[in-house]
Amino acid sequence: MVLLIRTAKAIVDEVRAERPAASSPMAPVHGLAARYLLGRDDVTTVELARYLGITKQSTSEAVALLEKTGTVRRAPHPSDGRARVLLLTDDGKERLEQGRRRWQRVEDEWAEIVGRDRLDVVRGVLEEILAADLVARDGRVPVDQNSSCVAS
Repeated sequence: MVLLIRTAKAIVDEVRAERPAASSPMAPVHGLAARYLLGRDDVTTVELARYLGITKQSTSEAVALLEKTGTVRRAPHPSDGRARVLLLTDDGKERLEQGRRRWQRVEDEWAEIVGRDRLDVVRGVLEEILAADLVARDGRVPVDQNSSCVAS
Protein backbone atom coordinates (compact mmCIF):
# COMPACT_ATOMS: atom_id res chain seq x y z
CA MET A 1 0.00 0.00 0.00
CA VAL A 2 2.86 2.40 0.69
CA LEU A 3 3.96 1.86 -2.89
CA LEU A 4 0.54 2.93 -4.15
CA ILE A 5 0.53 6.06 -1.99
CA ARG A 6 4.05 7.01 -3.08
CA THR A 7 3.08 6.46 -6.72
CA ALA A 8 0.00 8.66 -6.35
CA LYS A 9 2.14 11.36 -4.77
CA ALA A 10 4.65 11.15 -7.62
CA ILE A 11 1.86 11.61 -10.15
CA VAL A 12 0.37 14.59 -8.31
CA ASP A 13 3.80 16.17 -7.88
CA GLU A 14 4.54 15.81 -11.59
CA VAL A 15 1.22 17.33 -12.61
CA ARG A 16 1.63 20.19 -10.13
CA ALA A 17 5.10 20.95 -11.48
CA GLU A 18 3.51 21.62 -14.89
CA ARG A 19 0.76 23.83 -13.51
CA PRO A 20 1.28 27.52 -14.28
CA ALA A 21 0.01 28.72 -10.89
CA ALA A 22 2.09 26.57 -8.56
CA SER A 23 0.77 28.45 -5.54
CA SER A 24 -2.84 27.50 -6.29
CA PRO A 25 -4.87 26.43 -3.24
CA MET A 26 -6.48 23.67 -5.32
CA ALA A 27 -5.80 20.06 -4.34
CA PRO A 28 -6.58 16.77 -6.09
CA VAL A 29 -9.93 16.57 -4.28
CA HIS A 30 -11.04 19.74 -6.08
CA GLY A 31 -10.30 18.17 -9.45
CA LEU A 32 -12.12 14.99 -8.48
CA ALA A 33 -15.14 17.02 -7.40
CA ALA A 34 -15.17 19.06 -10.60
CA ARG A 35 -14.80 15.93 -12.73
CA TYR A 36 -17.77 14.34 -10.99
CA LEU A 37 -19.90 17.40 -11.79
CA LEU A 38 -19.07 17.33 -15.49
CA GLY A 39 -22.24 16.67 -17.46
CA ARG A 40 -24.45 16.55 -14.37
CA ASP A 41 -27.06 19.04 -13.22
CA ASP A 42 -28.48 17.31 -10.17
CA VAL A 43 -25.56 16.82 -7.77
CA THR A 44 -25.94 18.13 -4.23
CA THR A 45 -23.14 18.64 -1.73
CA VAL A 46 -24.37 15.55 0.16
CA GLU A 47 -24.09 13.39 -2.97
CA LEU A 48 -20.68 14.83 -3.78
CA ALA A 49 -19.48 14.05 -0.24
CA ARG A 50 -20.67 10.46 -0.65
CA TYR A 51 -18.86 10.14 -3.97
CA LEU A 52 -15.61 11.64 -2.66
CA GLY A 53 -15.76 9.60 0.54
CA ILE A 54 -15.21 12.64 2.76
CA THR A 55 -17.33 14.43 5.33
CA LYS A 56 -20.05 16.89 4.37
CA GLN A 57 -18.09 19.61 6.15
CA SER A 58 -14.92 18.87 4.14
CA THR A 59 -16.99 18.77 0.96
CA SER A 60 -18.56 22.12 1.81
CA GLU A 61 -15.08 23.60 2.25
CA ALA A 62 -13.94 22.15 -1.09
CA VAL A 63 -17.07 23.49 -2.82
CA ALA A 64 -16.53 26.92 -1.26
CA LEU A 65 -13.07 27.09 -2.82
CA LEU A 66 -14.42 25.86 -6.17
CA GLU A 67 -17.03 28.62 -6.01
CA LYS A 68 -14.44 31.23 -5.06
CA THR A 69 -12.31 30.30 -8.07
CA GLY A 70 -15.29 30.36 -10.42
CA THR A 71 -15.13 26.63 -11.11
CA VAL A 72 -18.63 25.83 -9.84
CA ARG A 73 -21.80 27.66 -8.97
CA ARG A 74 -24.83 26.70 -6.94
CA ALA A 75 -28.34 26.70 -8.35
CA PRO A 76 -31.79 25.75 -7.07
CA HIS A 77 -32.49 22.01 -7.12
CA PRO A 78 -35.02 21.21 -9.86
CA SER A 79 -37.33 19.18 -7.59
CA ASP A 80 -36.34 19.96 -3.98
CA GLY A 81 -36.95 23.57 -3.00
CA ARG A 82 -34.71 23.22 0.07
CA ALA A 83 -31.68 21.87 -1.76
CA ARG A 84 -29.13 23.41 -4.13
CA VAL A 85 -27.25 21.69 -6.91
CA LEU A 86 -23.63 22.22 -7.91
CA LEU A 87 -22.95 23.14 -11.52
CA LEU A 88 -19.63 23.29 -13.30
CA THR A 89 -19.10 26.70 -14.93
CA ASP A 90 -17.67 27.20 -18.41
CA ASP A 91 -14.44 28.32 -16.76
CA GLY A 92 -14.53 25.18 -14.63
CA LYS A 93 -14.94 23.03 -17.74
CA GLU A 94 -11.93 24.71 -19.33
CA ARG A 95 -9.81 24.22 -16.20
CA LEU A 96 -10.87 20.60 -16.09
CA GLU A 97 -9.80 20.13 -19.71
CA GLN A 98 -6.43 21.73 -19.00
CA GLY A 99 -5.96 19.37 -16.06
CA ARG A 100 -7.00 16.40 -18.18
CA ARG A 101 -4.32 17.29 -20.71
CA ARG A 102 -1.68 17.47 -17.94
CA TRP A 103 -2.76 14.09 -16.56
CA GLN A 104 -2.71 12.64 -20.07
CA ARG A 105 0.90 13.76 -20.58
CA VAL A 106 1.92 12.01 -17.37
CA GLU A 107 0.06 8.86 -18.36
CA ASP A 108 1.69 8.90 -21.80
CA GLU A 109 5.14 9.18 -20.18
CA TRP A 110 4.36 6.24 -17.92
CA ALA A 111 3.05 4.21 -20.87
CA GLU A 112 6.41 4.76 -22.57
CA ILE A 113 8.14 3.36 -19.49
CA VAL A 114 5.99 0.26 -18.85
CA GLY A 115 3.93 -0.14 -22.03
CA ARG A 116 0.35 0.92 -22.71
CA ASP A 117 -1.04 -2.58 -22.27
CA ARG A 118 0.48 -2.97 -18.80
CA LEU A 119 -0.68 0.49 -17.78
CA ASP A 120 -4.21 -0.35 -18.96
CA VAL A 121 -4.17 -3.45 -16.72
CA VAL A 122 -3.20 -1.28 -13.74
CA ARG A 123 -6.00 1.16 -14.61
CA GLY A 124 -8.53 -1.66 -14.82
CA VAL A 125 -7.49 -3.09 -11.46
CA LEU A 126 -7.66 0.32 -9.77
CA GLU A 127 -11.10 1.04 -11.26
CA GLU A 128 -12.37 -2.31 -9.92
CA ILE A 129 -11.00 -1.53 -6.46
CA LEU A 130 -12.62 1.93 -6.47
CA ALA A 131 -15.95 0.49 -7.65
CA ALA A 132 -15.88 -2.16 -4.90
CA ASP A 133 -15.05 0.54 -2.34
CA LEU A 134 -18.02 2.63 -3.45
CA VAL A 135 -20.33 -0.37 -3.21
CA ALA A 136 -18.98 -1.17 0.27
CA ARG A 137 -19.38 2.43 1.46
CA ASP A 138 -22.64 3.28 -0.22
CA GLY A 139 -24.30 0.04 -1.25
CA ARG A 140 -24.65 1.33 -4.81
CA VAL A 141 -23.01 0.07 -7.93
CA PRO A 142 -21.25 3.08 -9.50
CA VAL A 143 -22.68 4.40 -12.73
CA ASP A 144 -19.96 7.03 -12.98
CA GLN A 145 -17.46 6.64 -15.77
CA ASN A 146 -15.53 9.70 -14.61
CA SER A 147 -13.21 7.95 -12.19
CA SER A 148 -10.37 7.45 -14.63
CA CYS A 149 -7.01 8.96 -13.68
CA VAL A 150 -6.77 10.64 -17.05
CA ALA A 151 -10.20 12.14 -16.69
CA SER A 152 -9.73 13.38 -13.14
